[in-house]
This record gives sequence, structure tokens and C-alpha cells, in this order.
Amino acid sequence: MALSFPFIPLASLLALLAGPPGGGSAATADLDRGEQLYRQGDIAGALAAFDSAAKADPKDARPHYLRGVALEKKGDPAGAMAAYRQAIARKGDFAEAHNGAGALLQAKGDQAGAAAEFEAAIKAKPTFADAHYNLGIARDALGQRPQALAAYREAVRLSPGNGAFRLDLGTALRRAGDVDGALAALKEATRLLPKDPVAWTDLGMLLSDKKAYDDAQRALDRATRLKVDYAPAWNGLGRVEFKRGKIAESVAAQERARKLDPKNATFAADLCRAVFELKEPARAVTECRAAVALEPGSPLPHYELMKALVAKGDCAAANAELARFRALPGVKPEAKAQADAIARTCAPKSK
Repeated sequence: MALSFPFIPLASLLALLAGPPGGGSAATADLDRGEQLYRQGDIAGALAAFDSAAKADPKDARPHYLRGVALEKKGDPAGAMAAYRQAIARKGDFAEAHNGAGALLQAKGDQAGAAAEFEAAIKAKPTFADAHYNLGIARDALGQRPQALAAYREAVRLSPGNGAFRLDLGTALRRAGDVDGALAALKEATRLLPKDPVAWTDLGMLLSDKKAYDDAQRALDRATRLKVDYAPAWNGLGRVEFKRGKIAESVAAQERARKLDPKNATFAADLCRAVFELKEPARAVTECRAAVALEPGSPLPHYELMKALVAKGDCAAANAELARFRALPGVKPEAKAQADAIARTCAPKSK
């Protein structure tokens, strides 16, 4: 998920602003020159041209907005924010400047401030699809899921050919429990973004939710081929192979995910579970201990470690792990009962 913040071509920008405010043919010429320099990669030259345009017509908001875009490209977010604020001071309903300011606030973690800027952009320009999409991201980050879903829907309605919008709409629909709606959105996302591993990974996991495991395997395998170092695709593939009963393939995929992202506790737990099913209890113990170390408060690694210790015949360690599992907050009574039953089957291995 990434903020949508396109550079607005000069011709489009001129149309948006209904012409320069003060008769700045010189300013417009500077803007034109600056935009061309920007596209050629000459950021310093573009900034100089935009500065010249601002001096030629101090009331014109456009040079300040374009300076903001160029300063972002240069890696100066503070300067870019100041430029966007200058643009907004001159034209309060400058939708693109509000969107740019919102993107910078979002990058700083100020979700509420970002949402306010995106809403200002939408108020100024209700058909601004990028601002609706960015508002969806901000609302998601604030935990306002229904509002985020509504914003994604509007972005897709306004720009139906945008694959990124479809992708995040699918994710939001899946989270809301609308599996069929999510499936339609994600299928369209993969059509629009056929080389995007994230789209294929999300589609694969949704197909797995629907128990269409063969289709899920094909989607996730495609994701791994599109981006061989995309760890979530390998993890998803490992999970699907596990459900298909292909344990060796599951272990191989989870090993790839674990190697690519060694600090991910979920990947470690999935690997330990797959190794256990491969009937390698000693290795399963090692993998499960690694998962527990990464996320001590997660019940799954403790549960899987207890199972592996039982299979290994290390009953004292298994019972100690059972106690840790039972003490974790949020573990349901039925899960505790199931763990108790497994621990009672432990038989010490003869030395």
C-alpha cells in the first residue's frame, strides 16, 4: 500500500487553476521551463525556474506547489511541506497541494493530520481519485475500517482502471468479511497489474480462504516467480501447500520465507509447524524455539513447541511449555484442553 501522489503535468495544472492570477506570461513561461527541467531530471534547474515564476507573480500558487513536488524528489520533505503550505496560503482550495501535504504527514505517522488534508483535497475537488485513495490509507491506519472501505470504493469508482486502488479495496473487503467482493476486486487487480507480486499473493491467500487450494497455489507460485525475494508470497505458498498436504513443499517454501525475513515471528511459527508435520521433532523443537524467541507472547509458537517436545519425548520440557502456553492471555479454554490432552500423551524416549 502506497500513497498516490502523482506529479501533475503543467497543462493539467493550468486547467485546474483556471489560469494564472495576475497576468504572468513570464511566470507561465518559467513554470513551463521548470516542468520540462523536472522531467529531464534537473531538479536544481527546475527549482530555480519555479522560484523565478514565484517572483514574477507573488500571488500565484502554482510555483509553490511545483517547488514542493521538486523538493520531495530532492529528498527535502520539510522544504516540500513549507512549499505546499505556501501554495495553500495563496489558494485555499488547491486540491493537489492538500494531497501533497497529506502524503508528507502520512509519511511522518500523523494519520489524523493526513486525513484532514486529504479531506480538504476532496472538498476542493470531489472527483480527485488519488485523494480518496490516500484518505482510505489514512483511515485504515487510524483503525476506521468502514470509512477506509468507503474511501477505497470511491477511488475505484472514480478511477476504475487503477490496479493499486483495486488491490487495497480487495484487502479492505476481505477484512470486512465480503469474500466474494474481495475476490472480484483482487481478480481485477491482477488483470490490471499482471506483474505485481502483491496482487497475486493477496489473491492466492483469498482463494485459500475459499478452500480453492489448487488455484491458490497457482496464484502464489506466480507471485514467487514474479519476485523471488518477496517473503510474504513464499509464506503464503507454504501455508497453501500445507493445506494441500504437500508437507515437503510447504517446508521448502517456509524456509525461503524465513531466510528472506528472519525476524518475522509468523514465518518462524509456520516453519516450525510444517517441520513438525514432516516428522522431524528435533528440528521442529529448534525451529519452534526460534519462533518463541521472536514473539514470546504469541500462543501458536508455544503450542507448536509443546507438540514437538512431546513428539521428541522430552516430557519435562513439554509440560513446562504447556504451563507457559496456558498462562498466556487470550488462550481459549478449548485450546488449553487440547494442549493438555496432547501433553498427557508424552512418553519419555529411552536413552
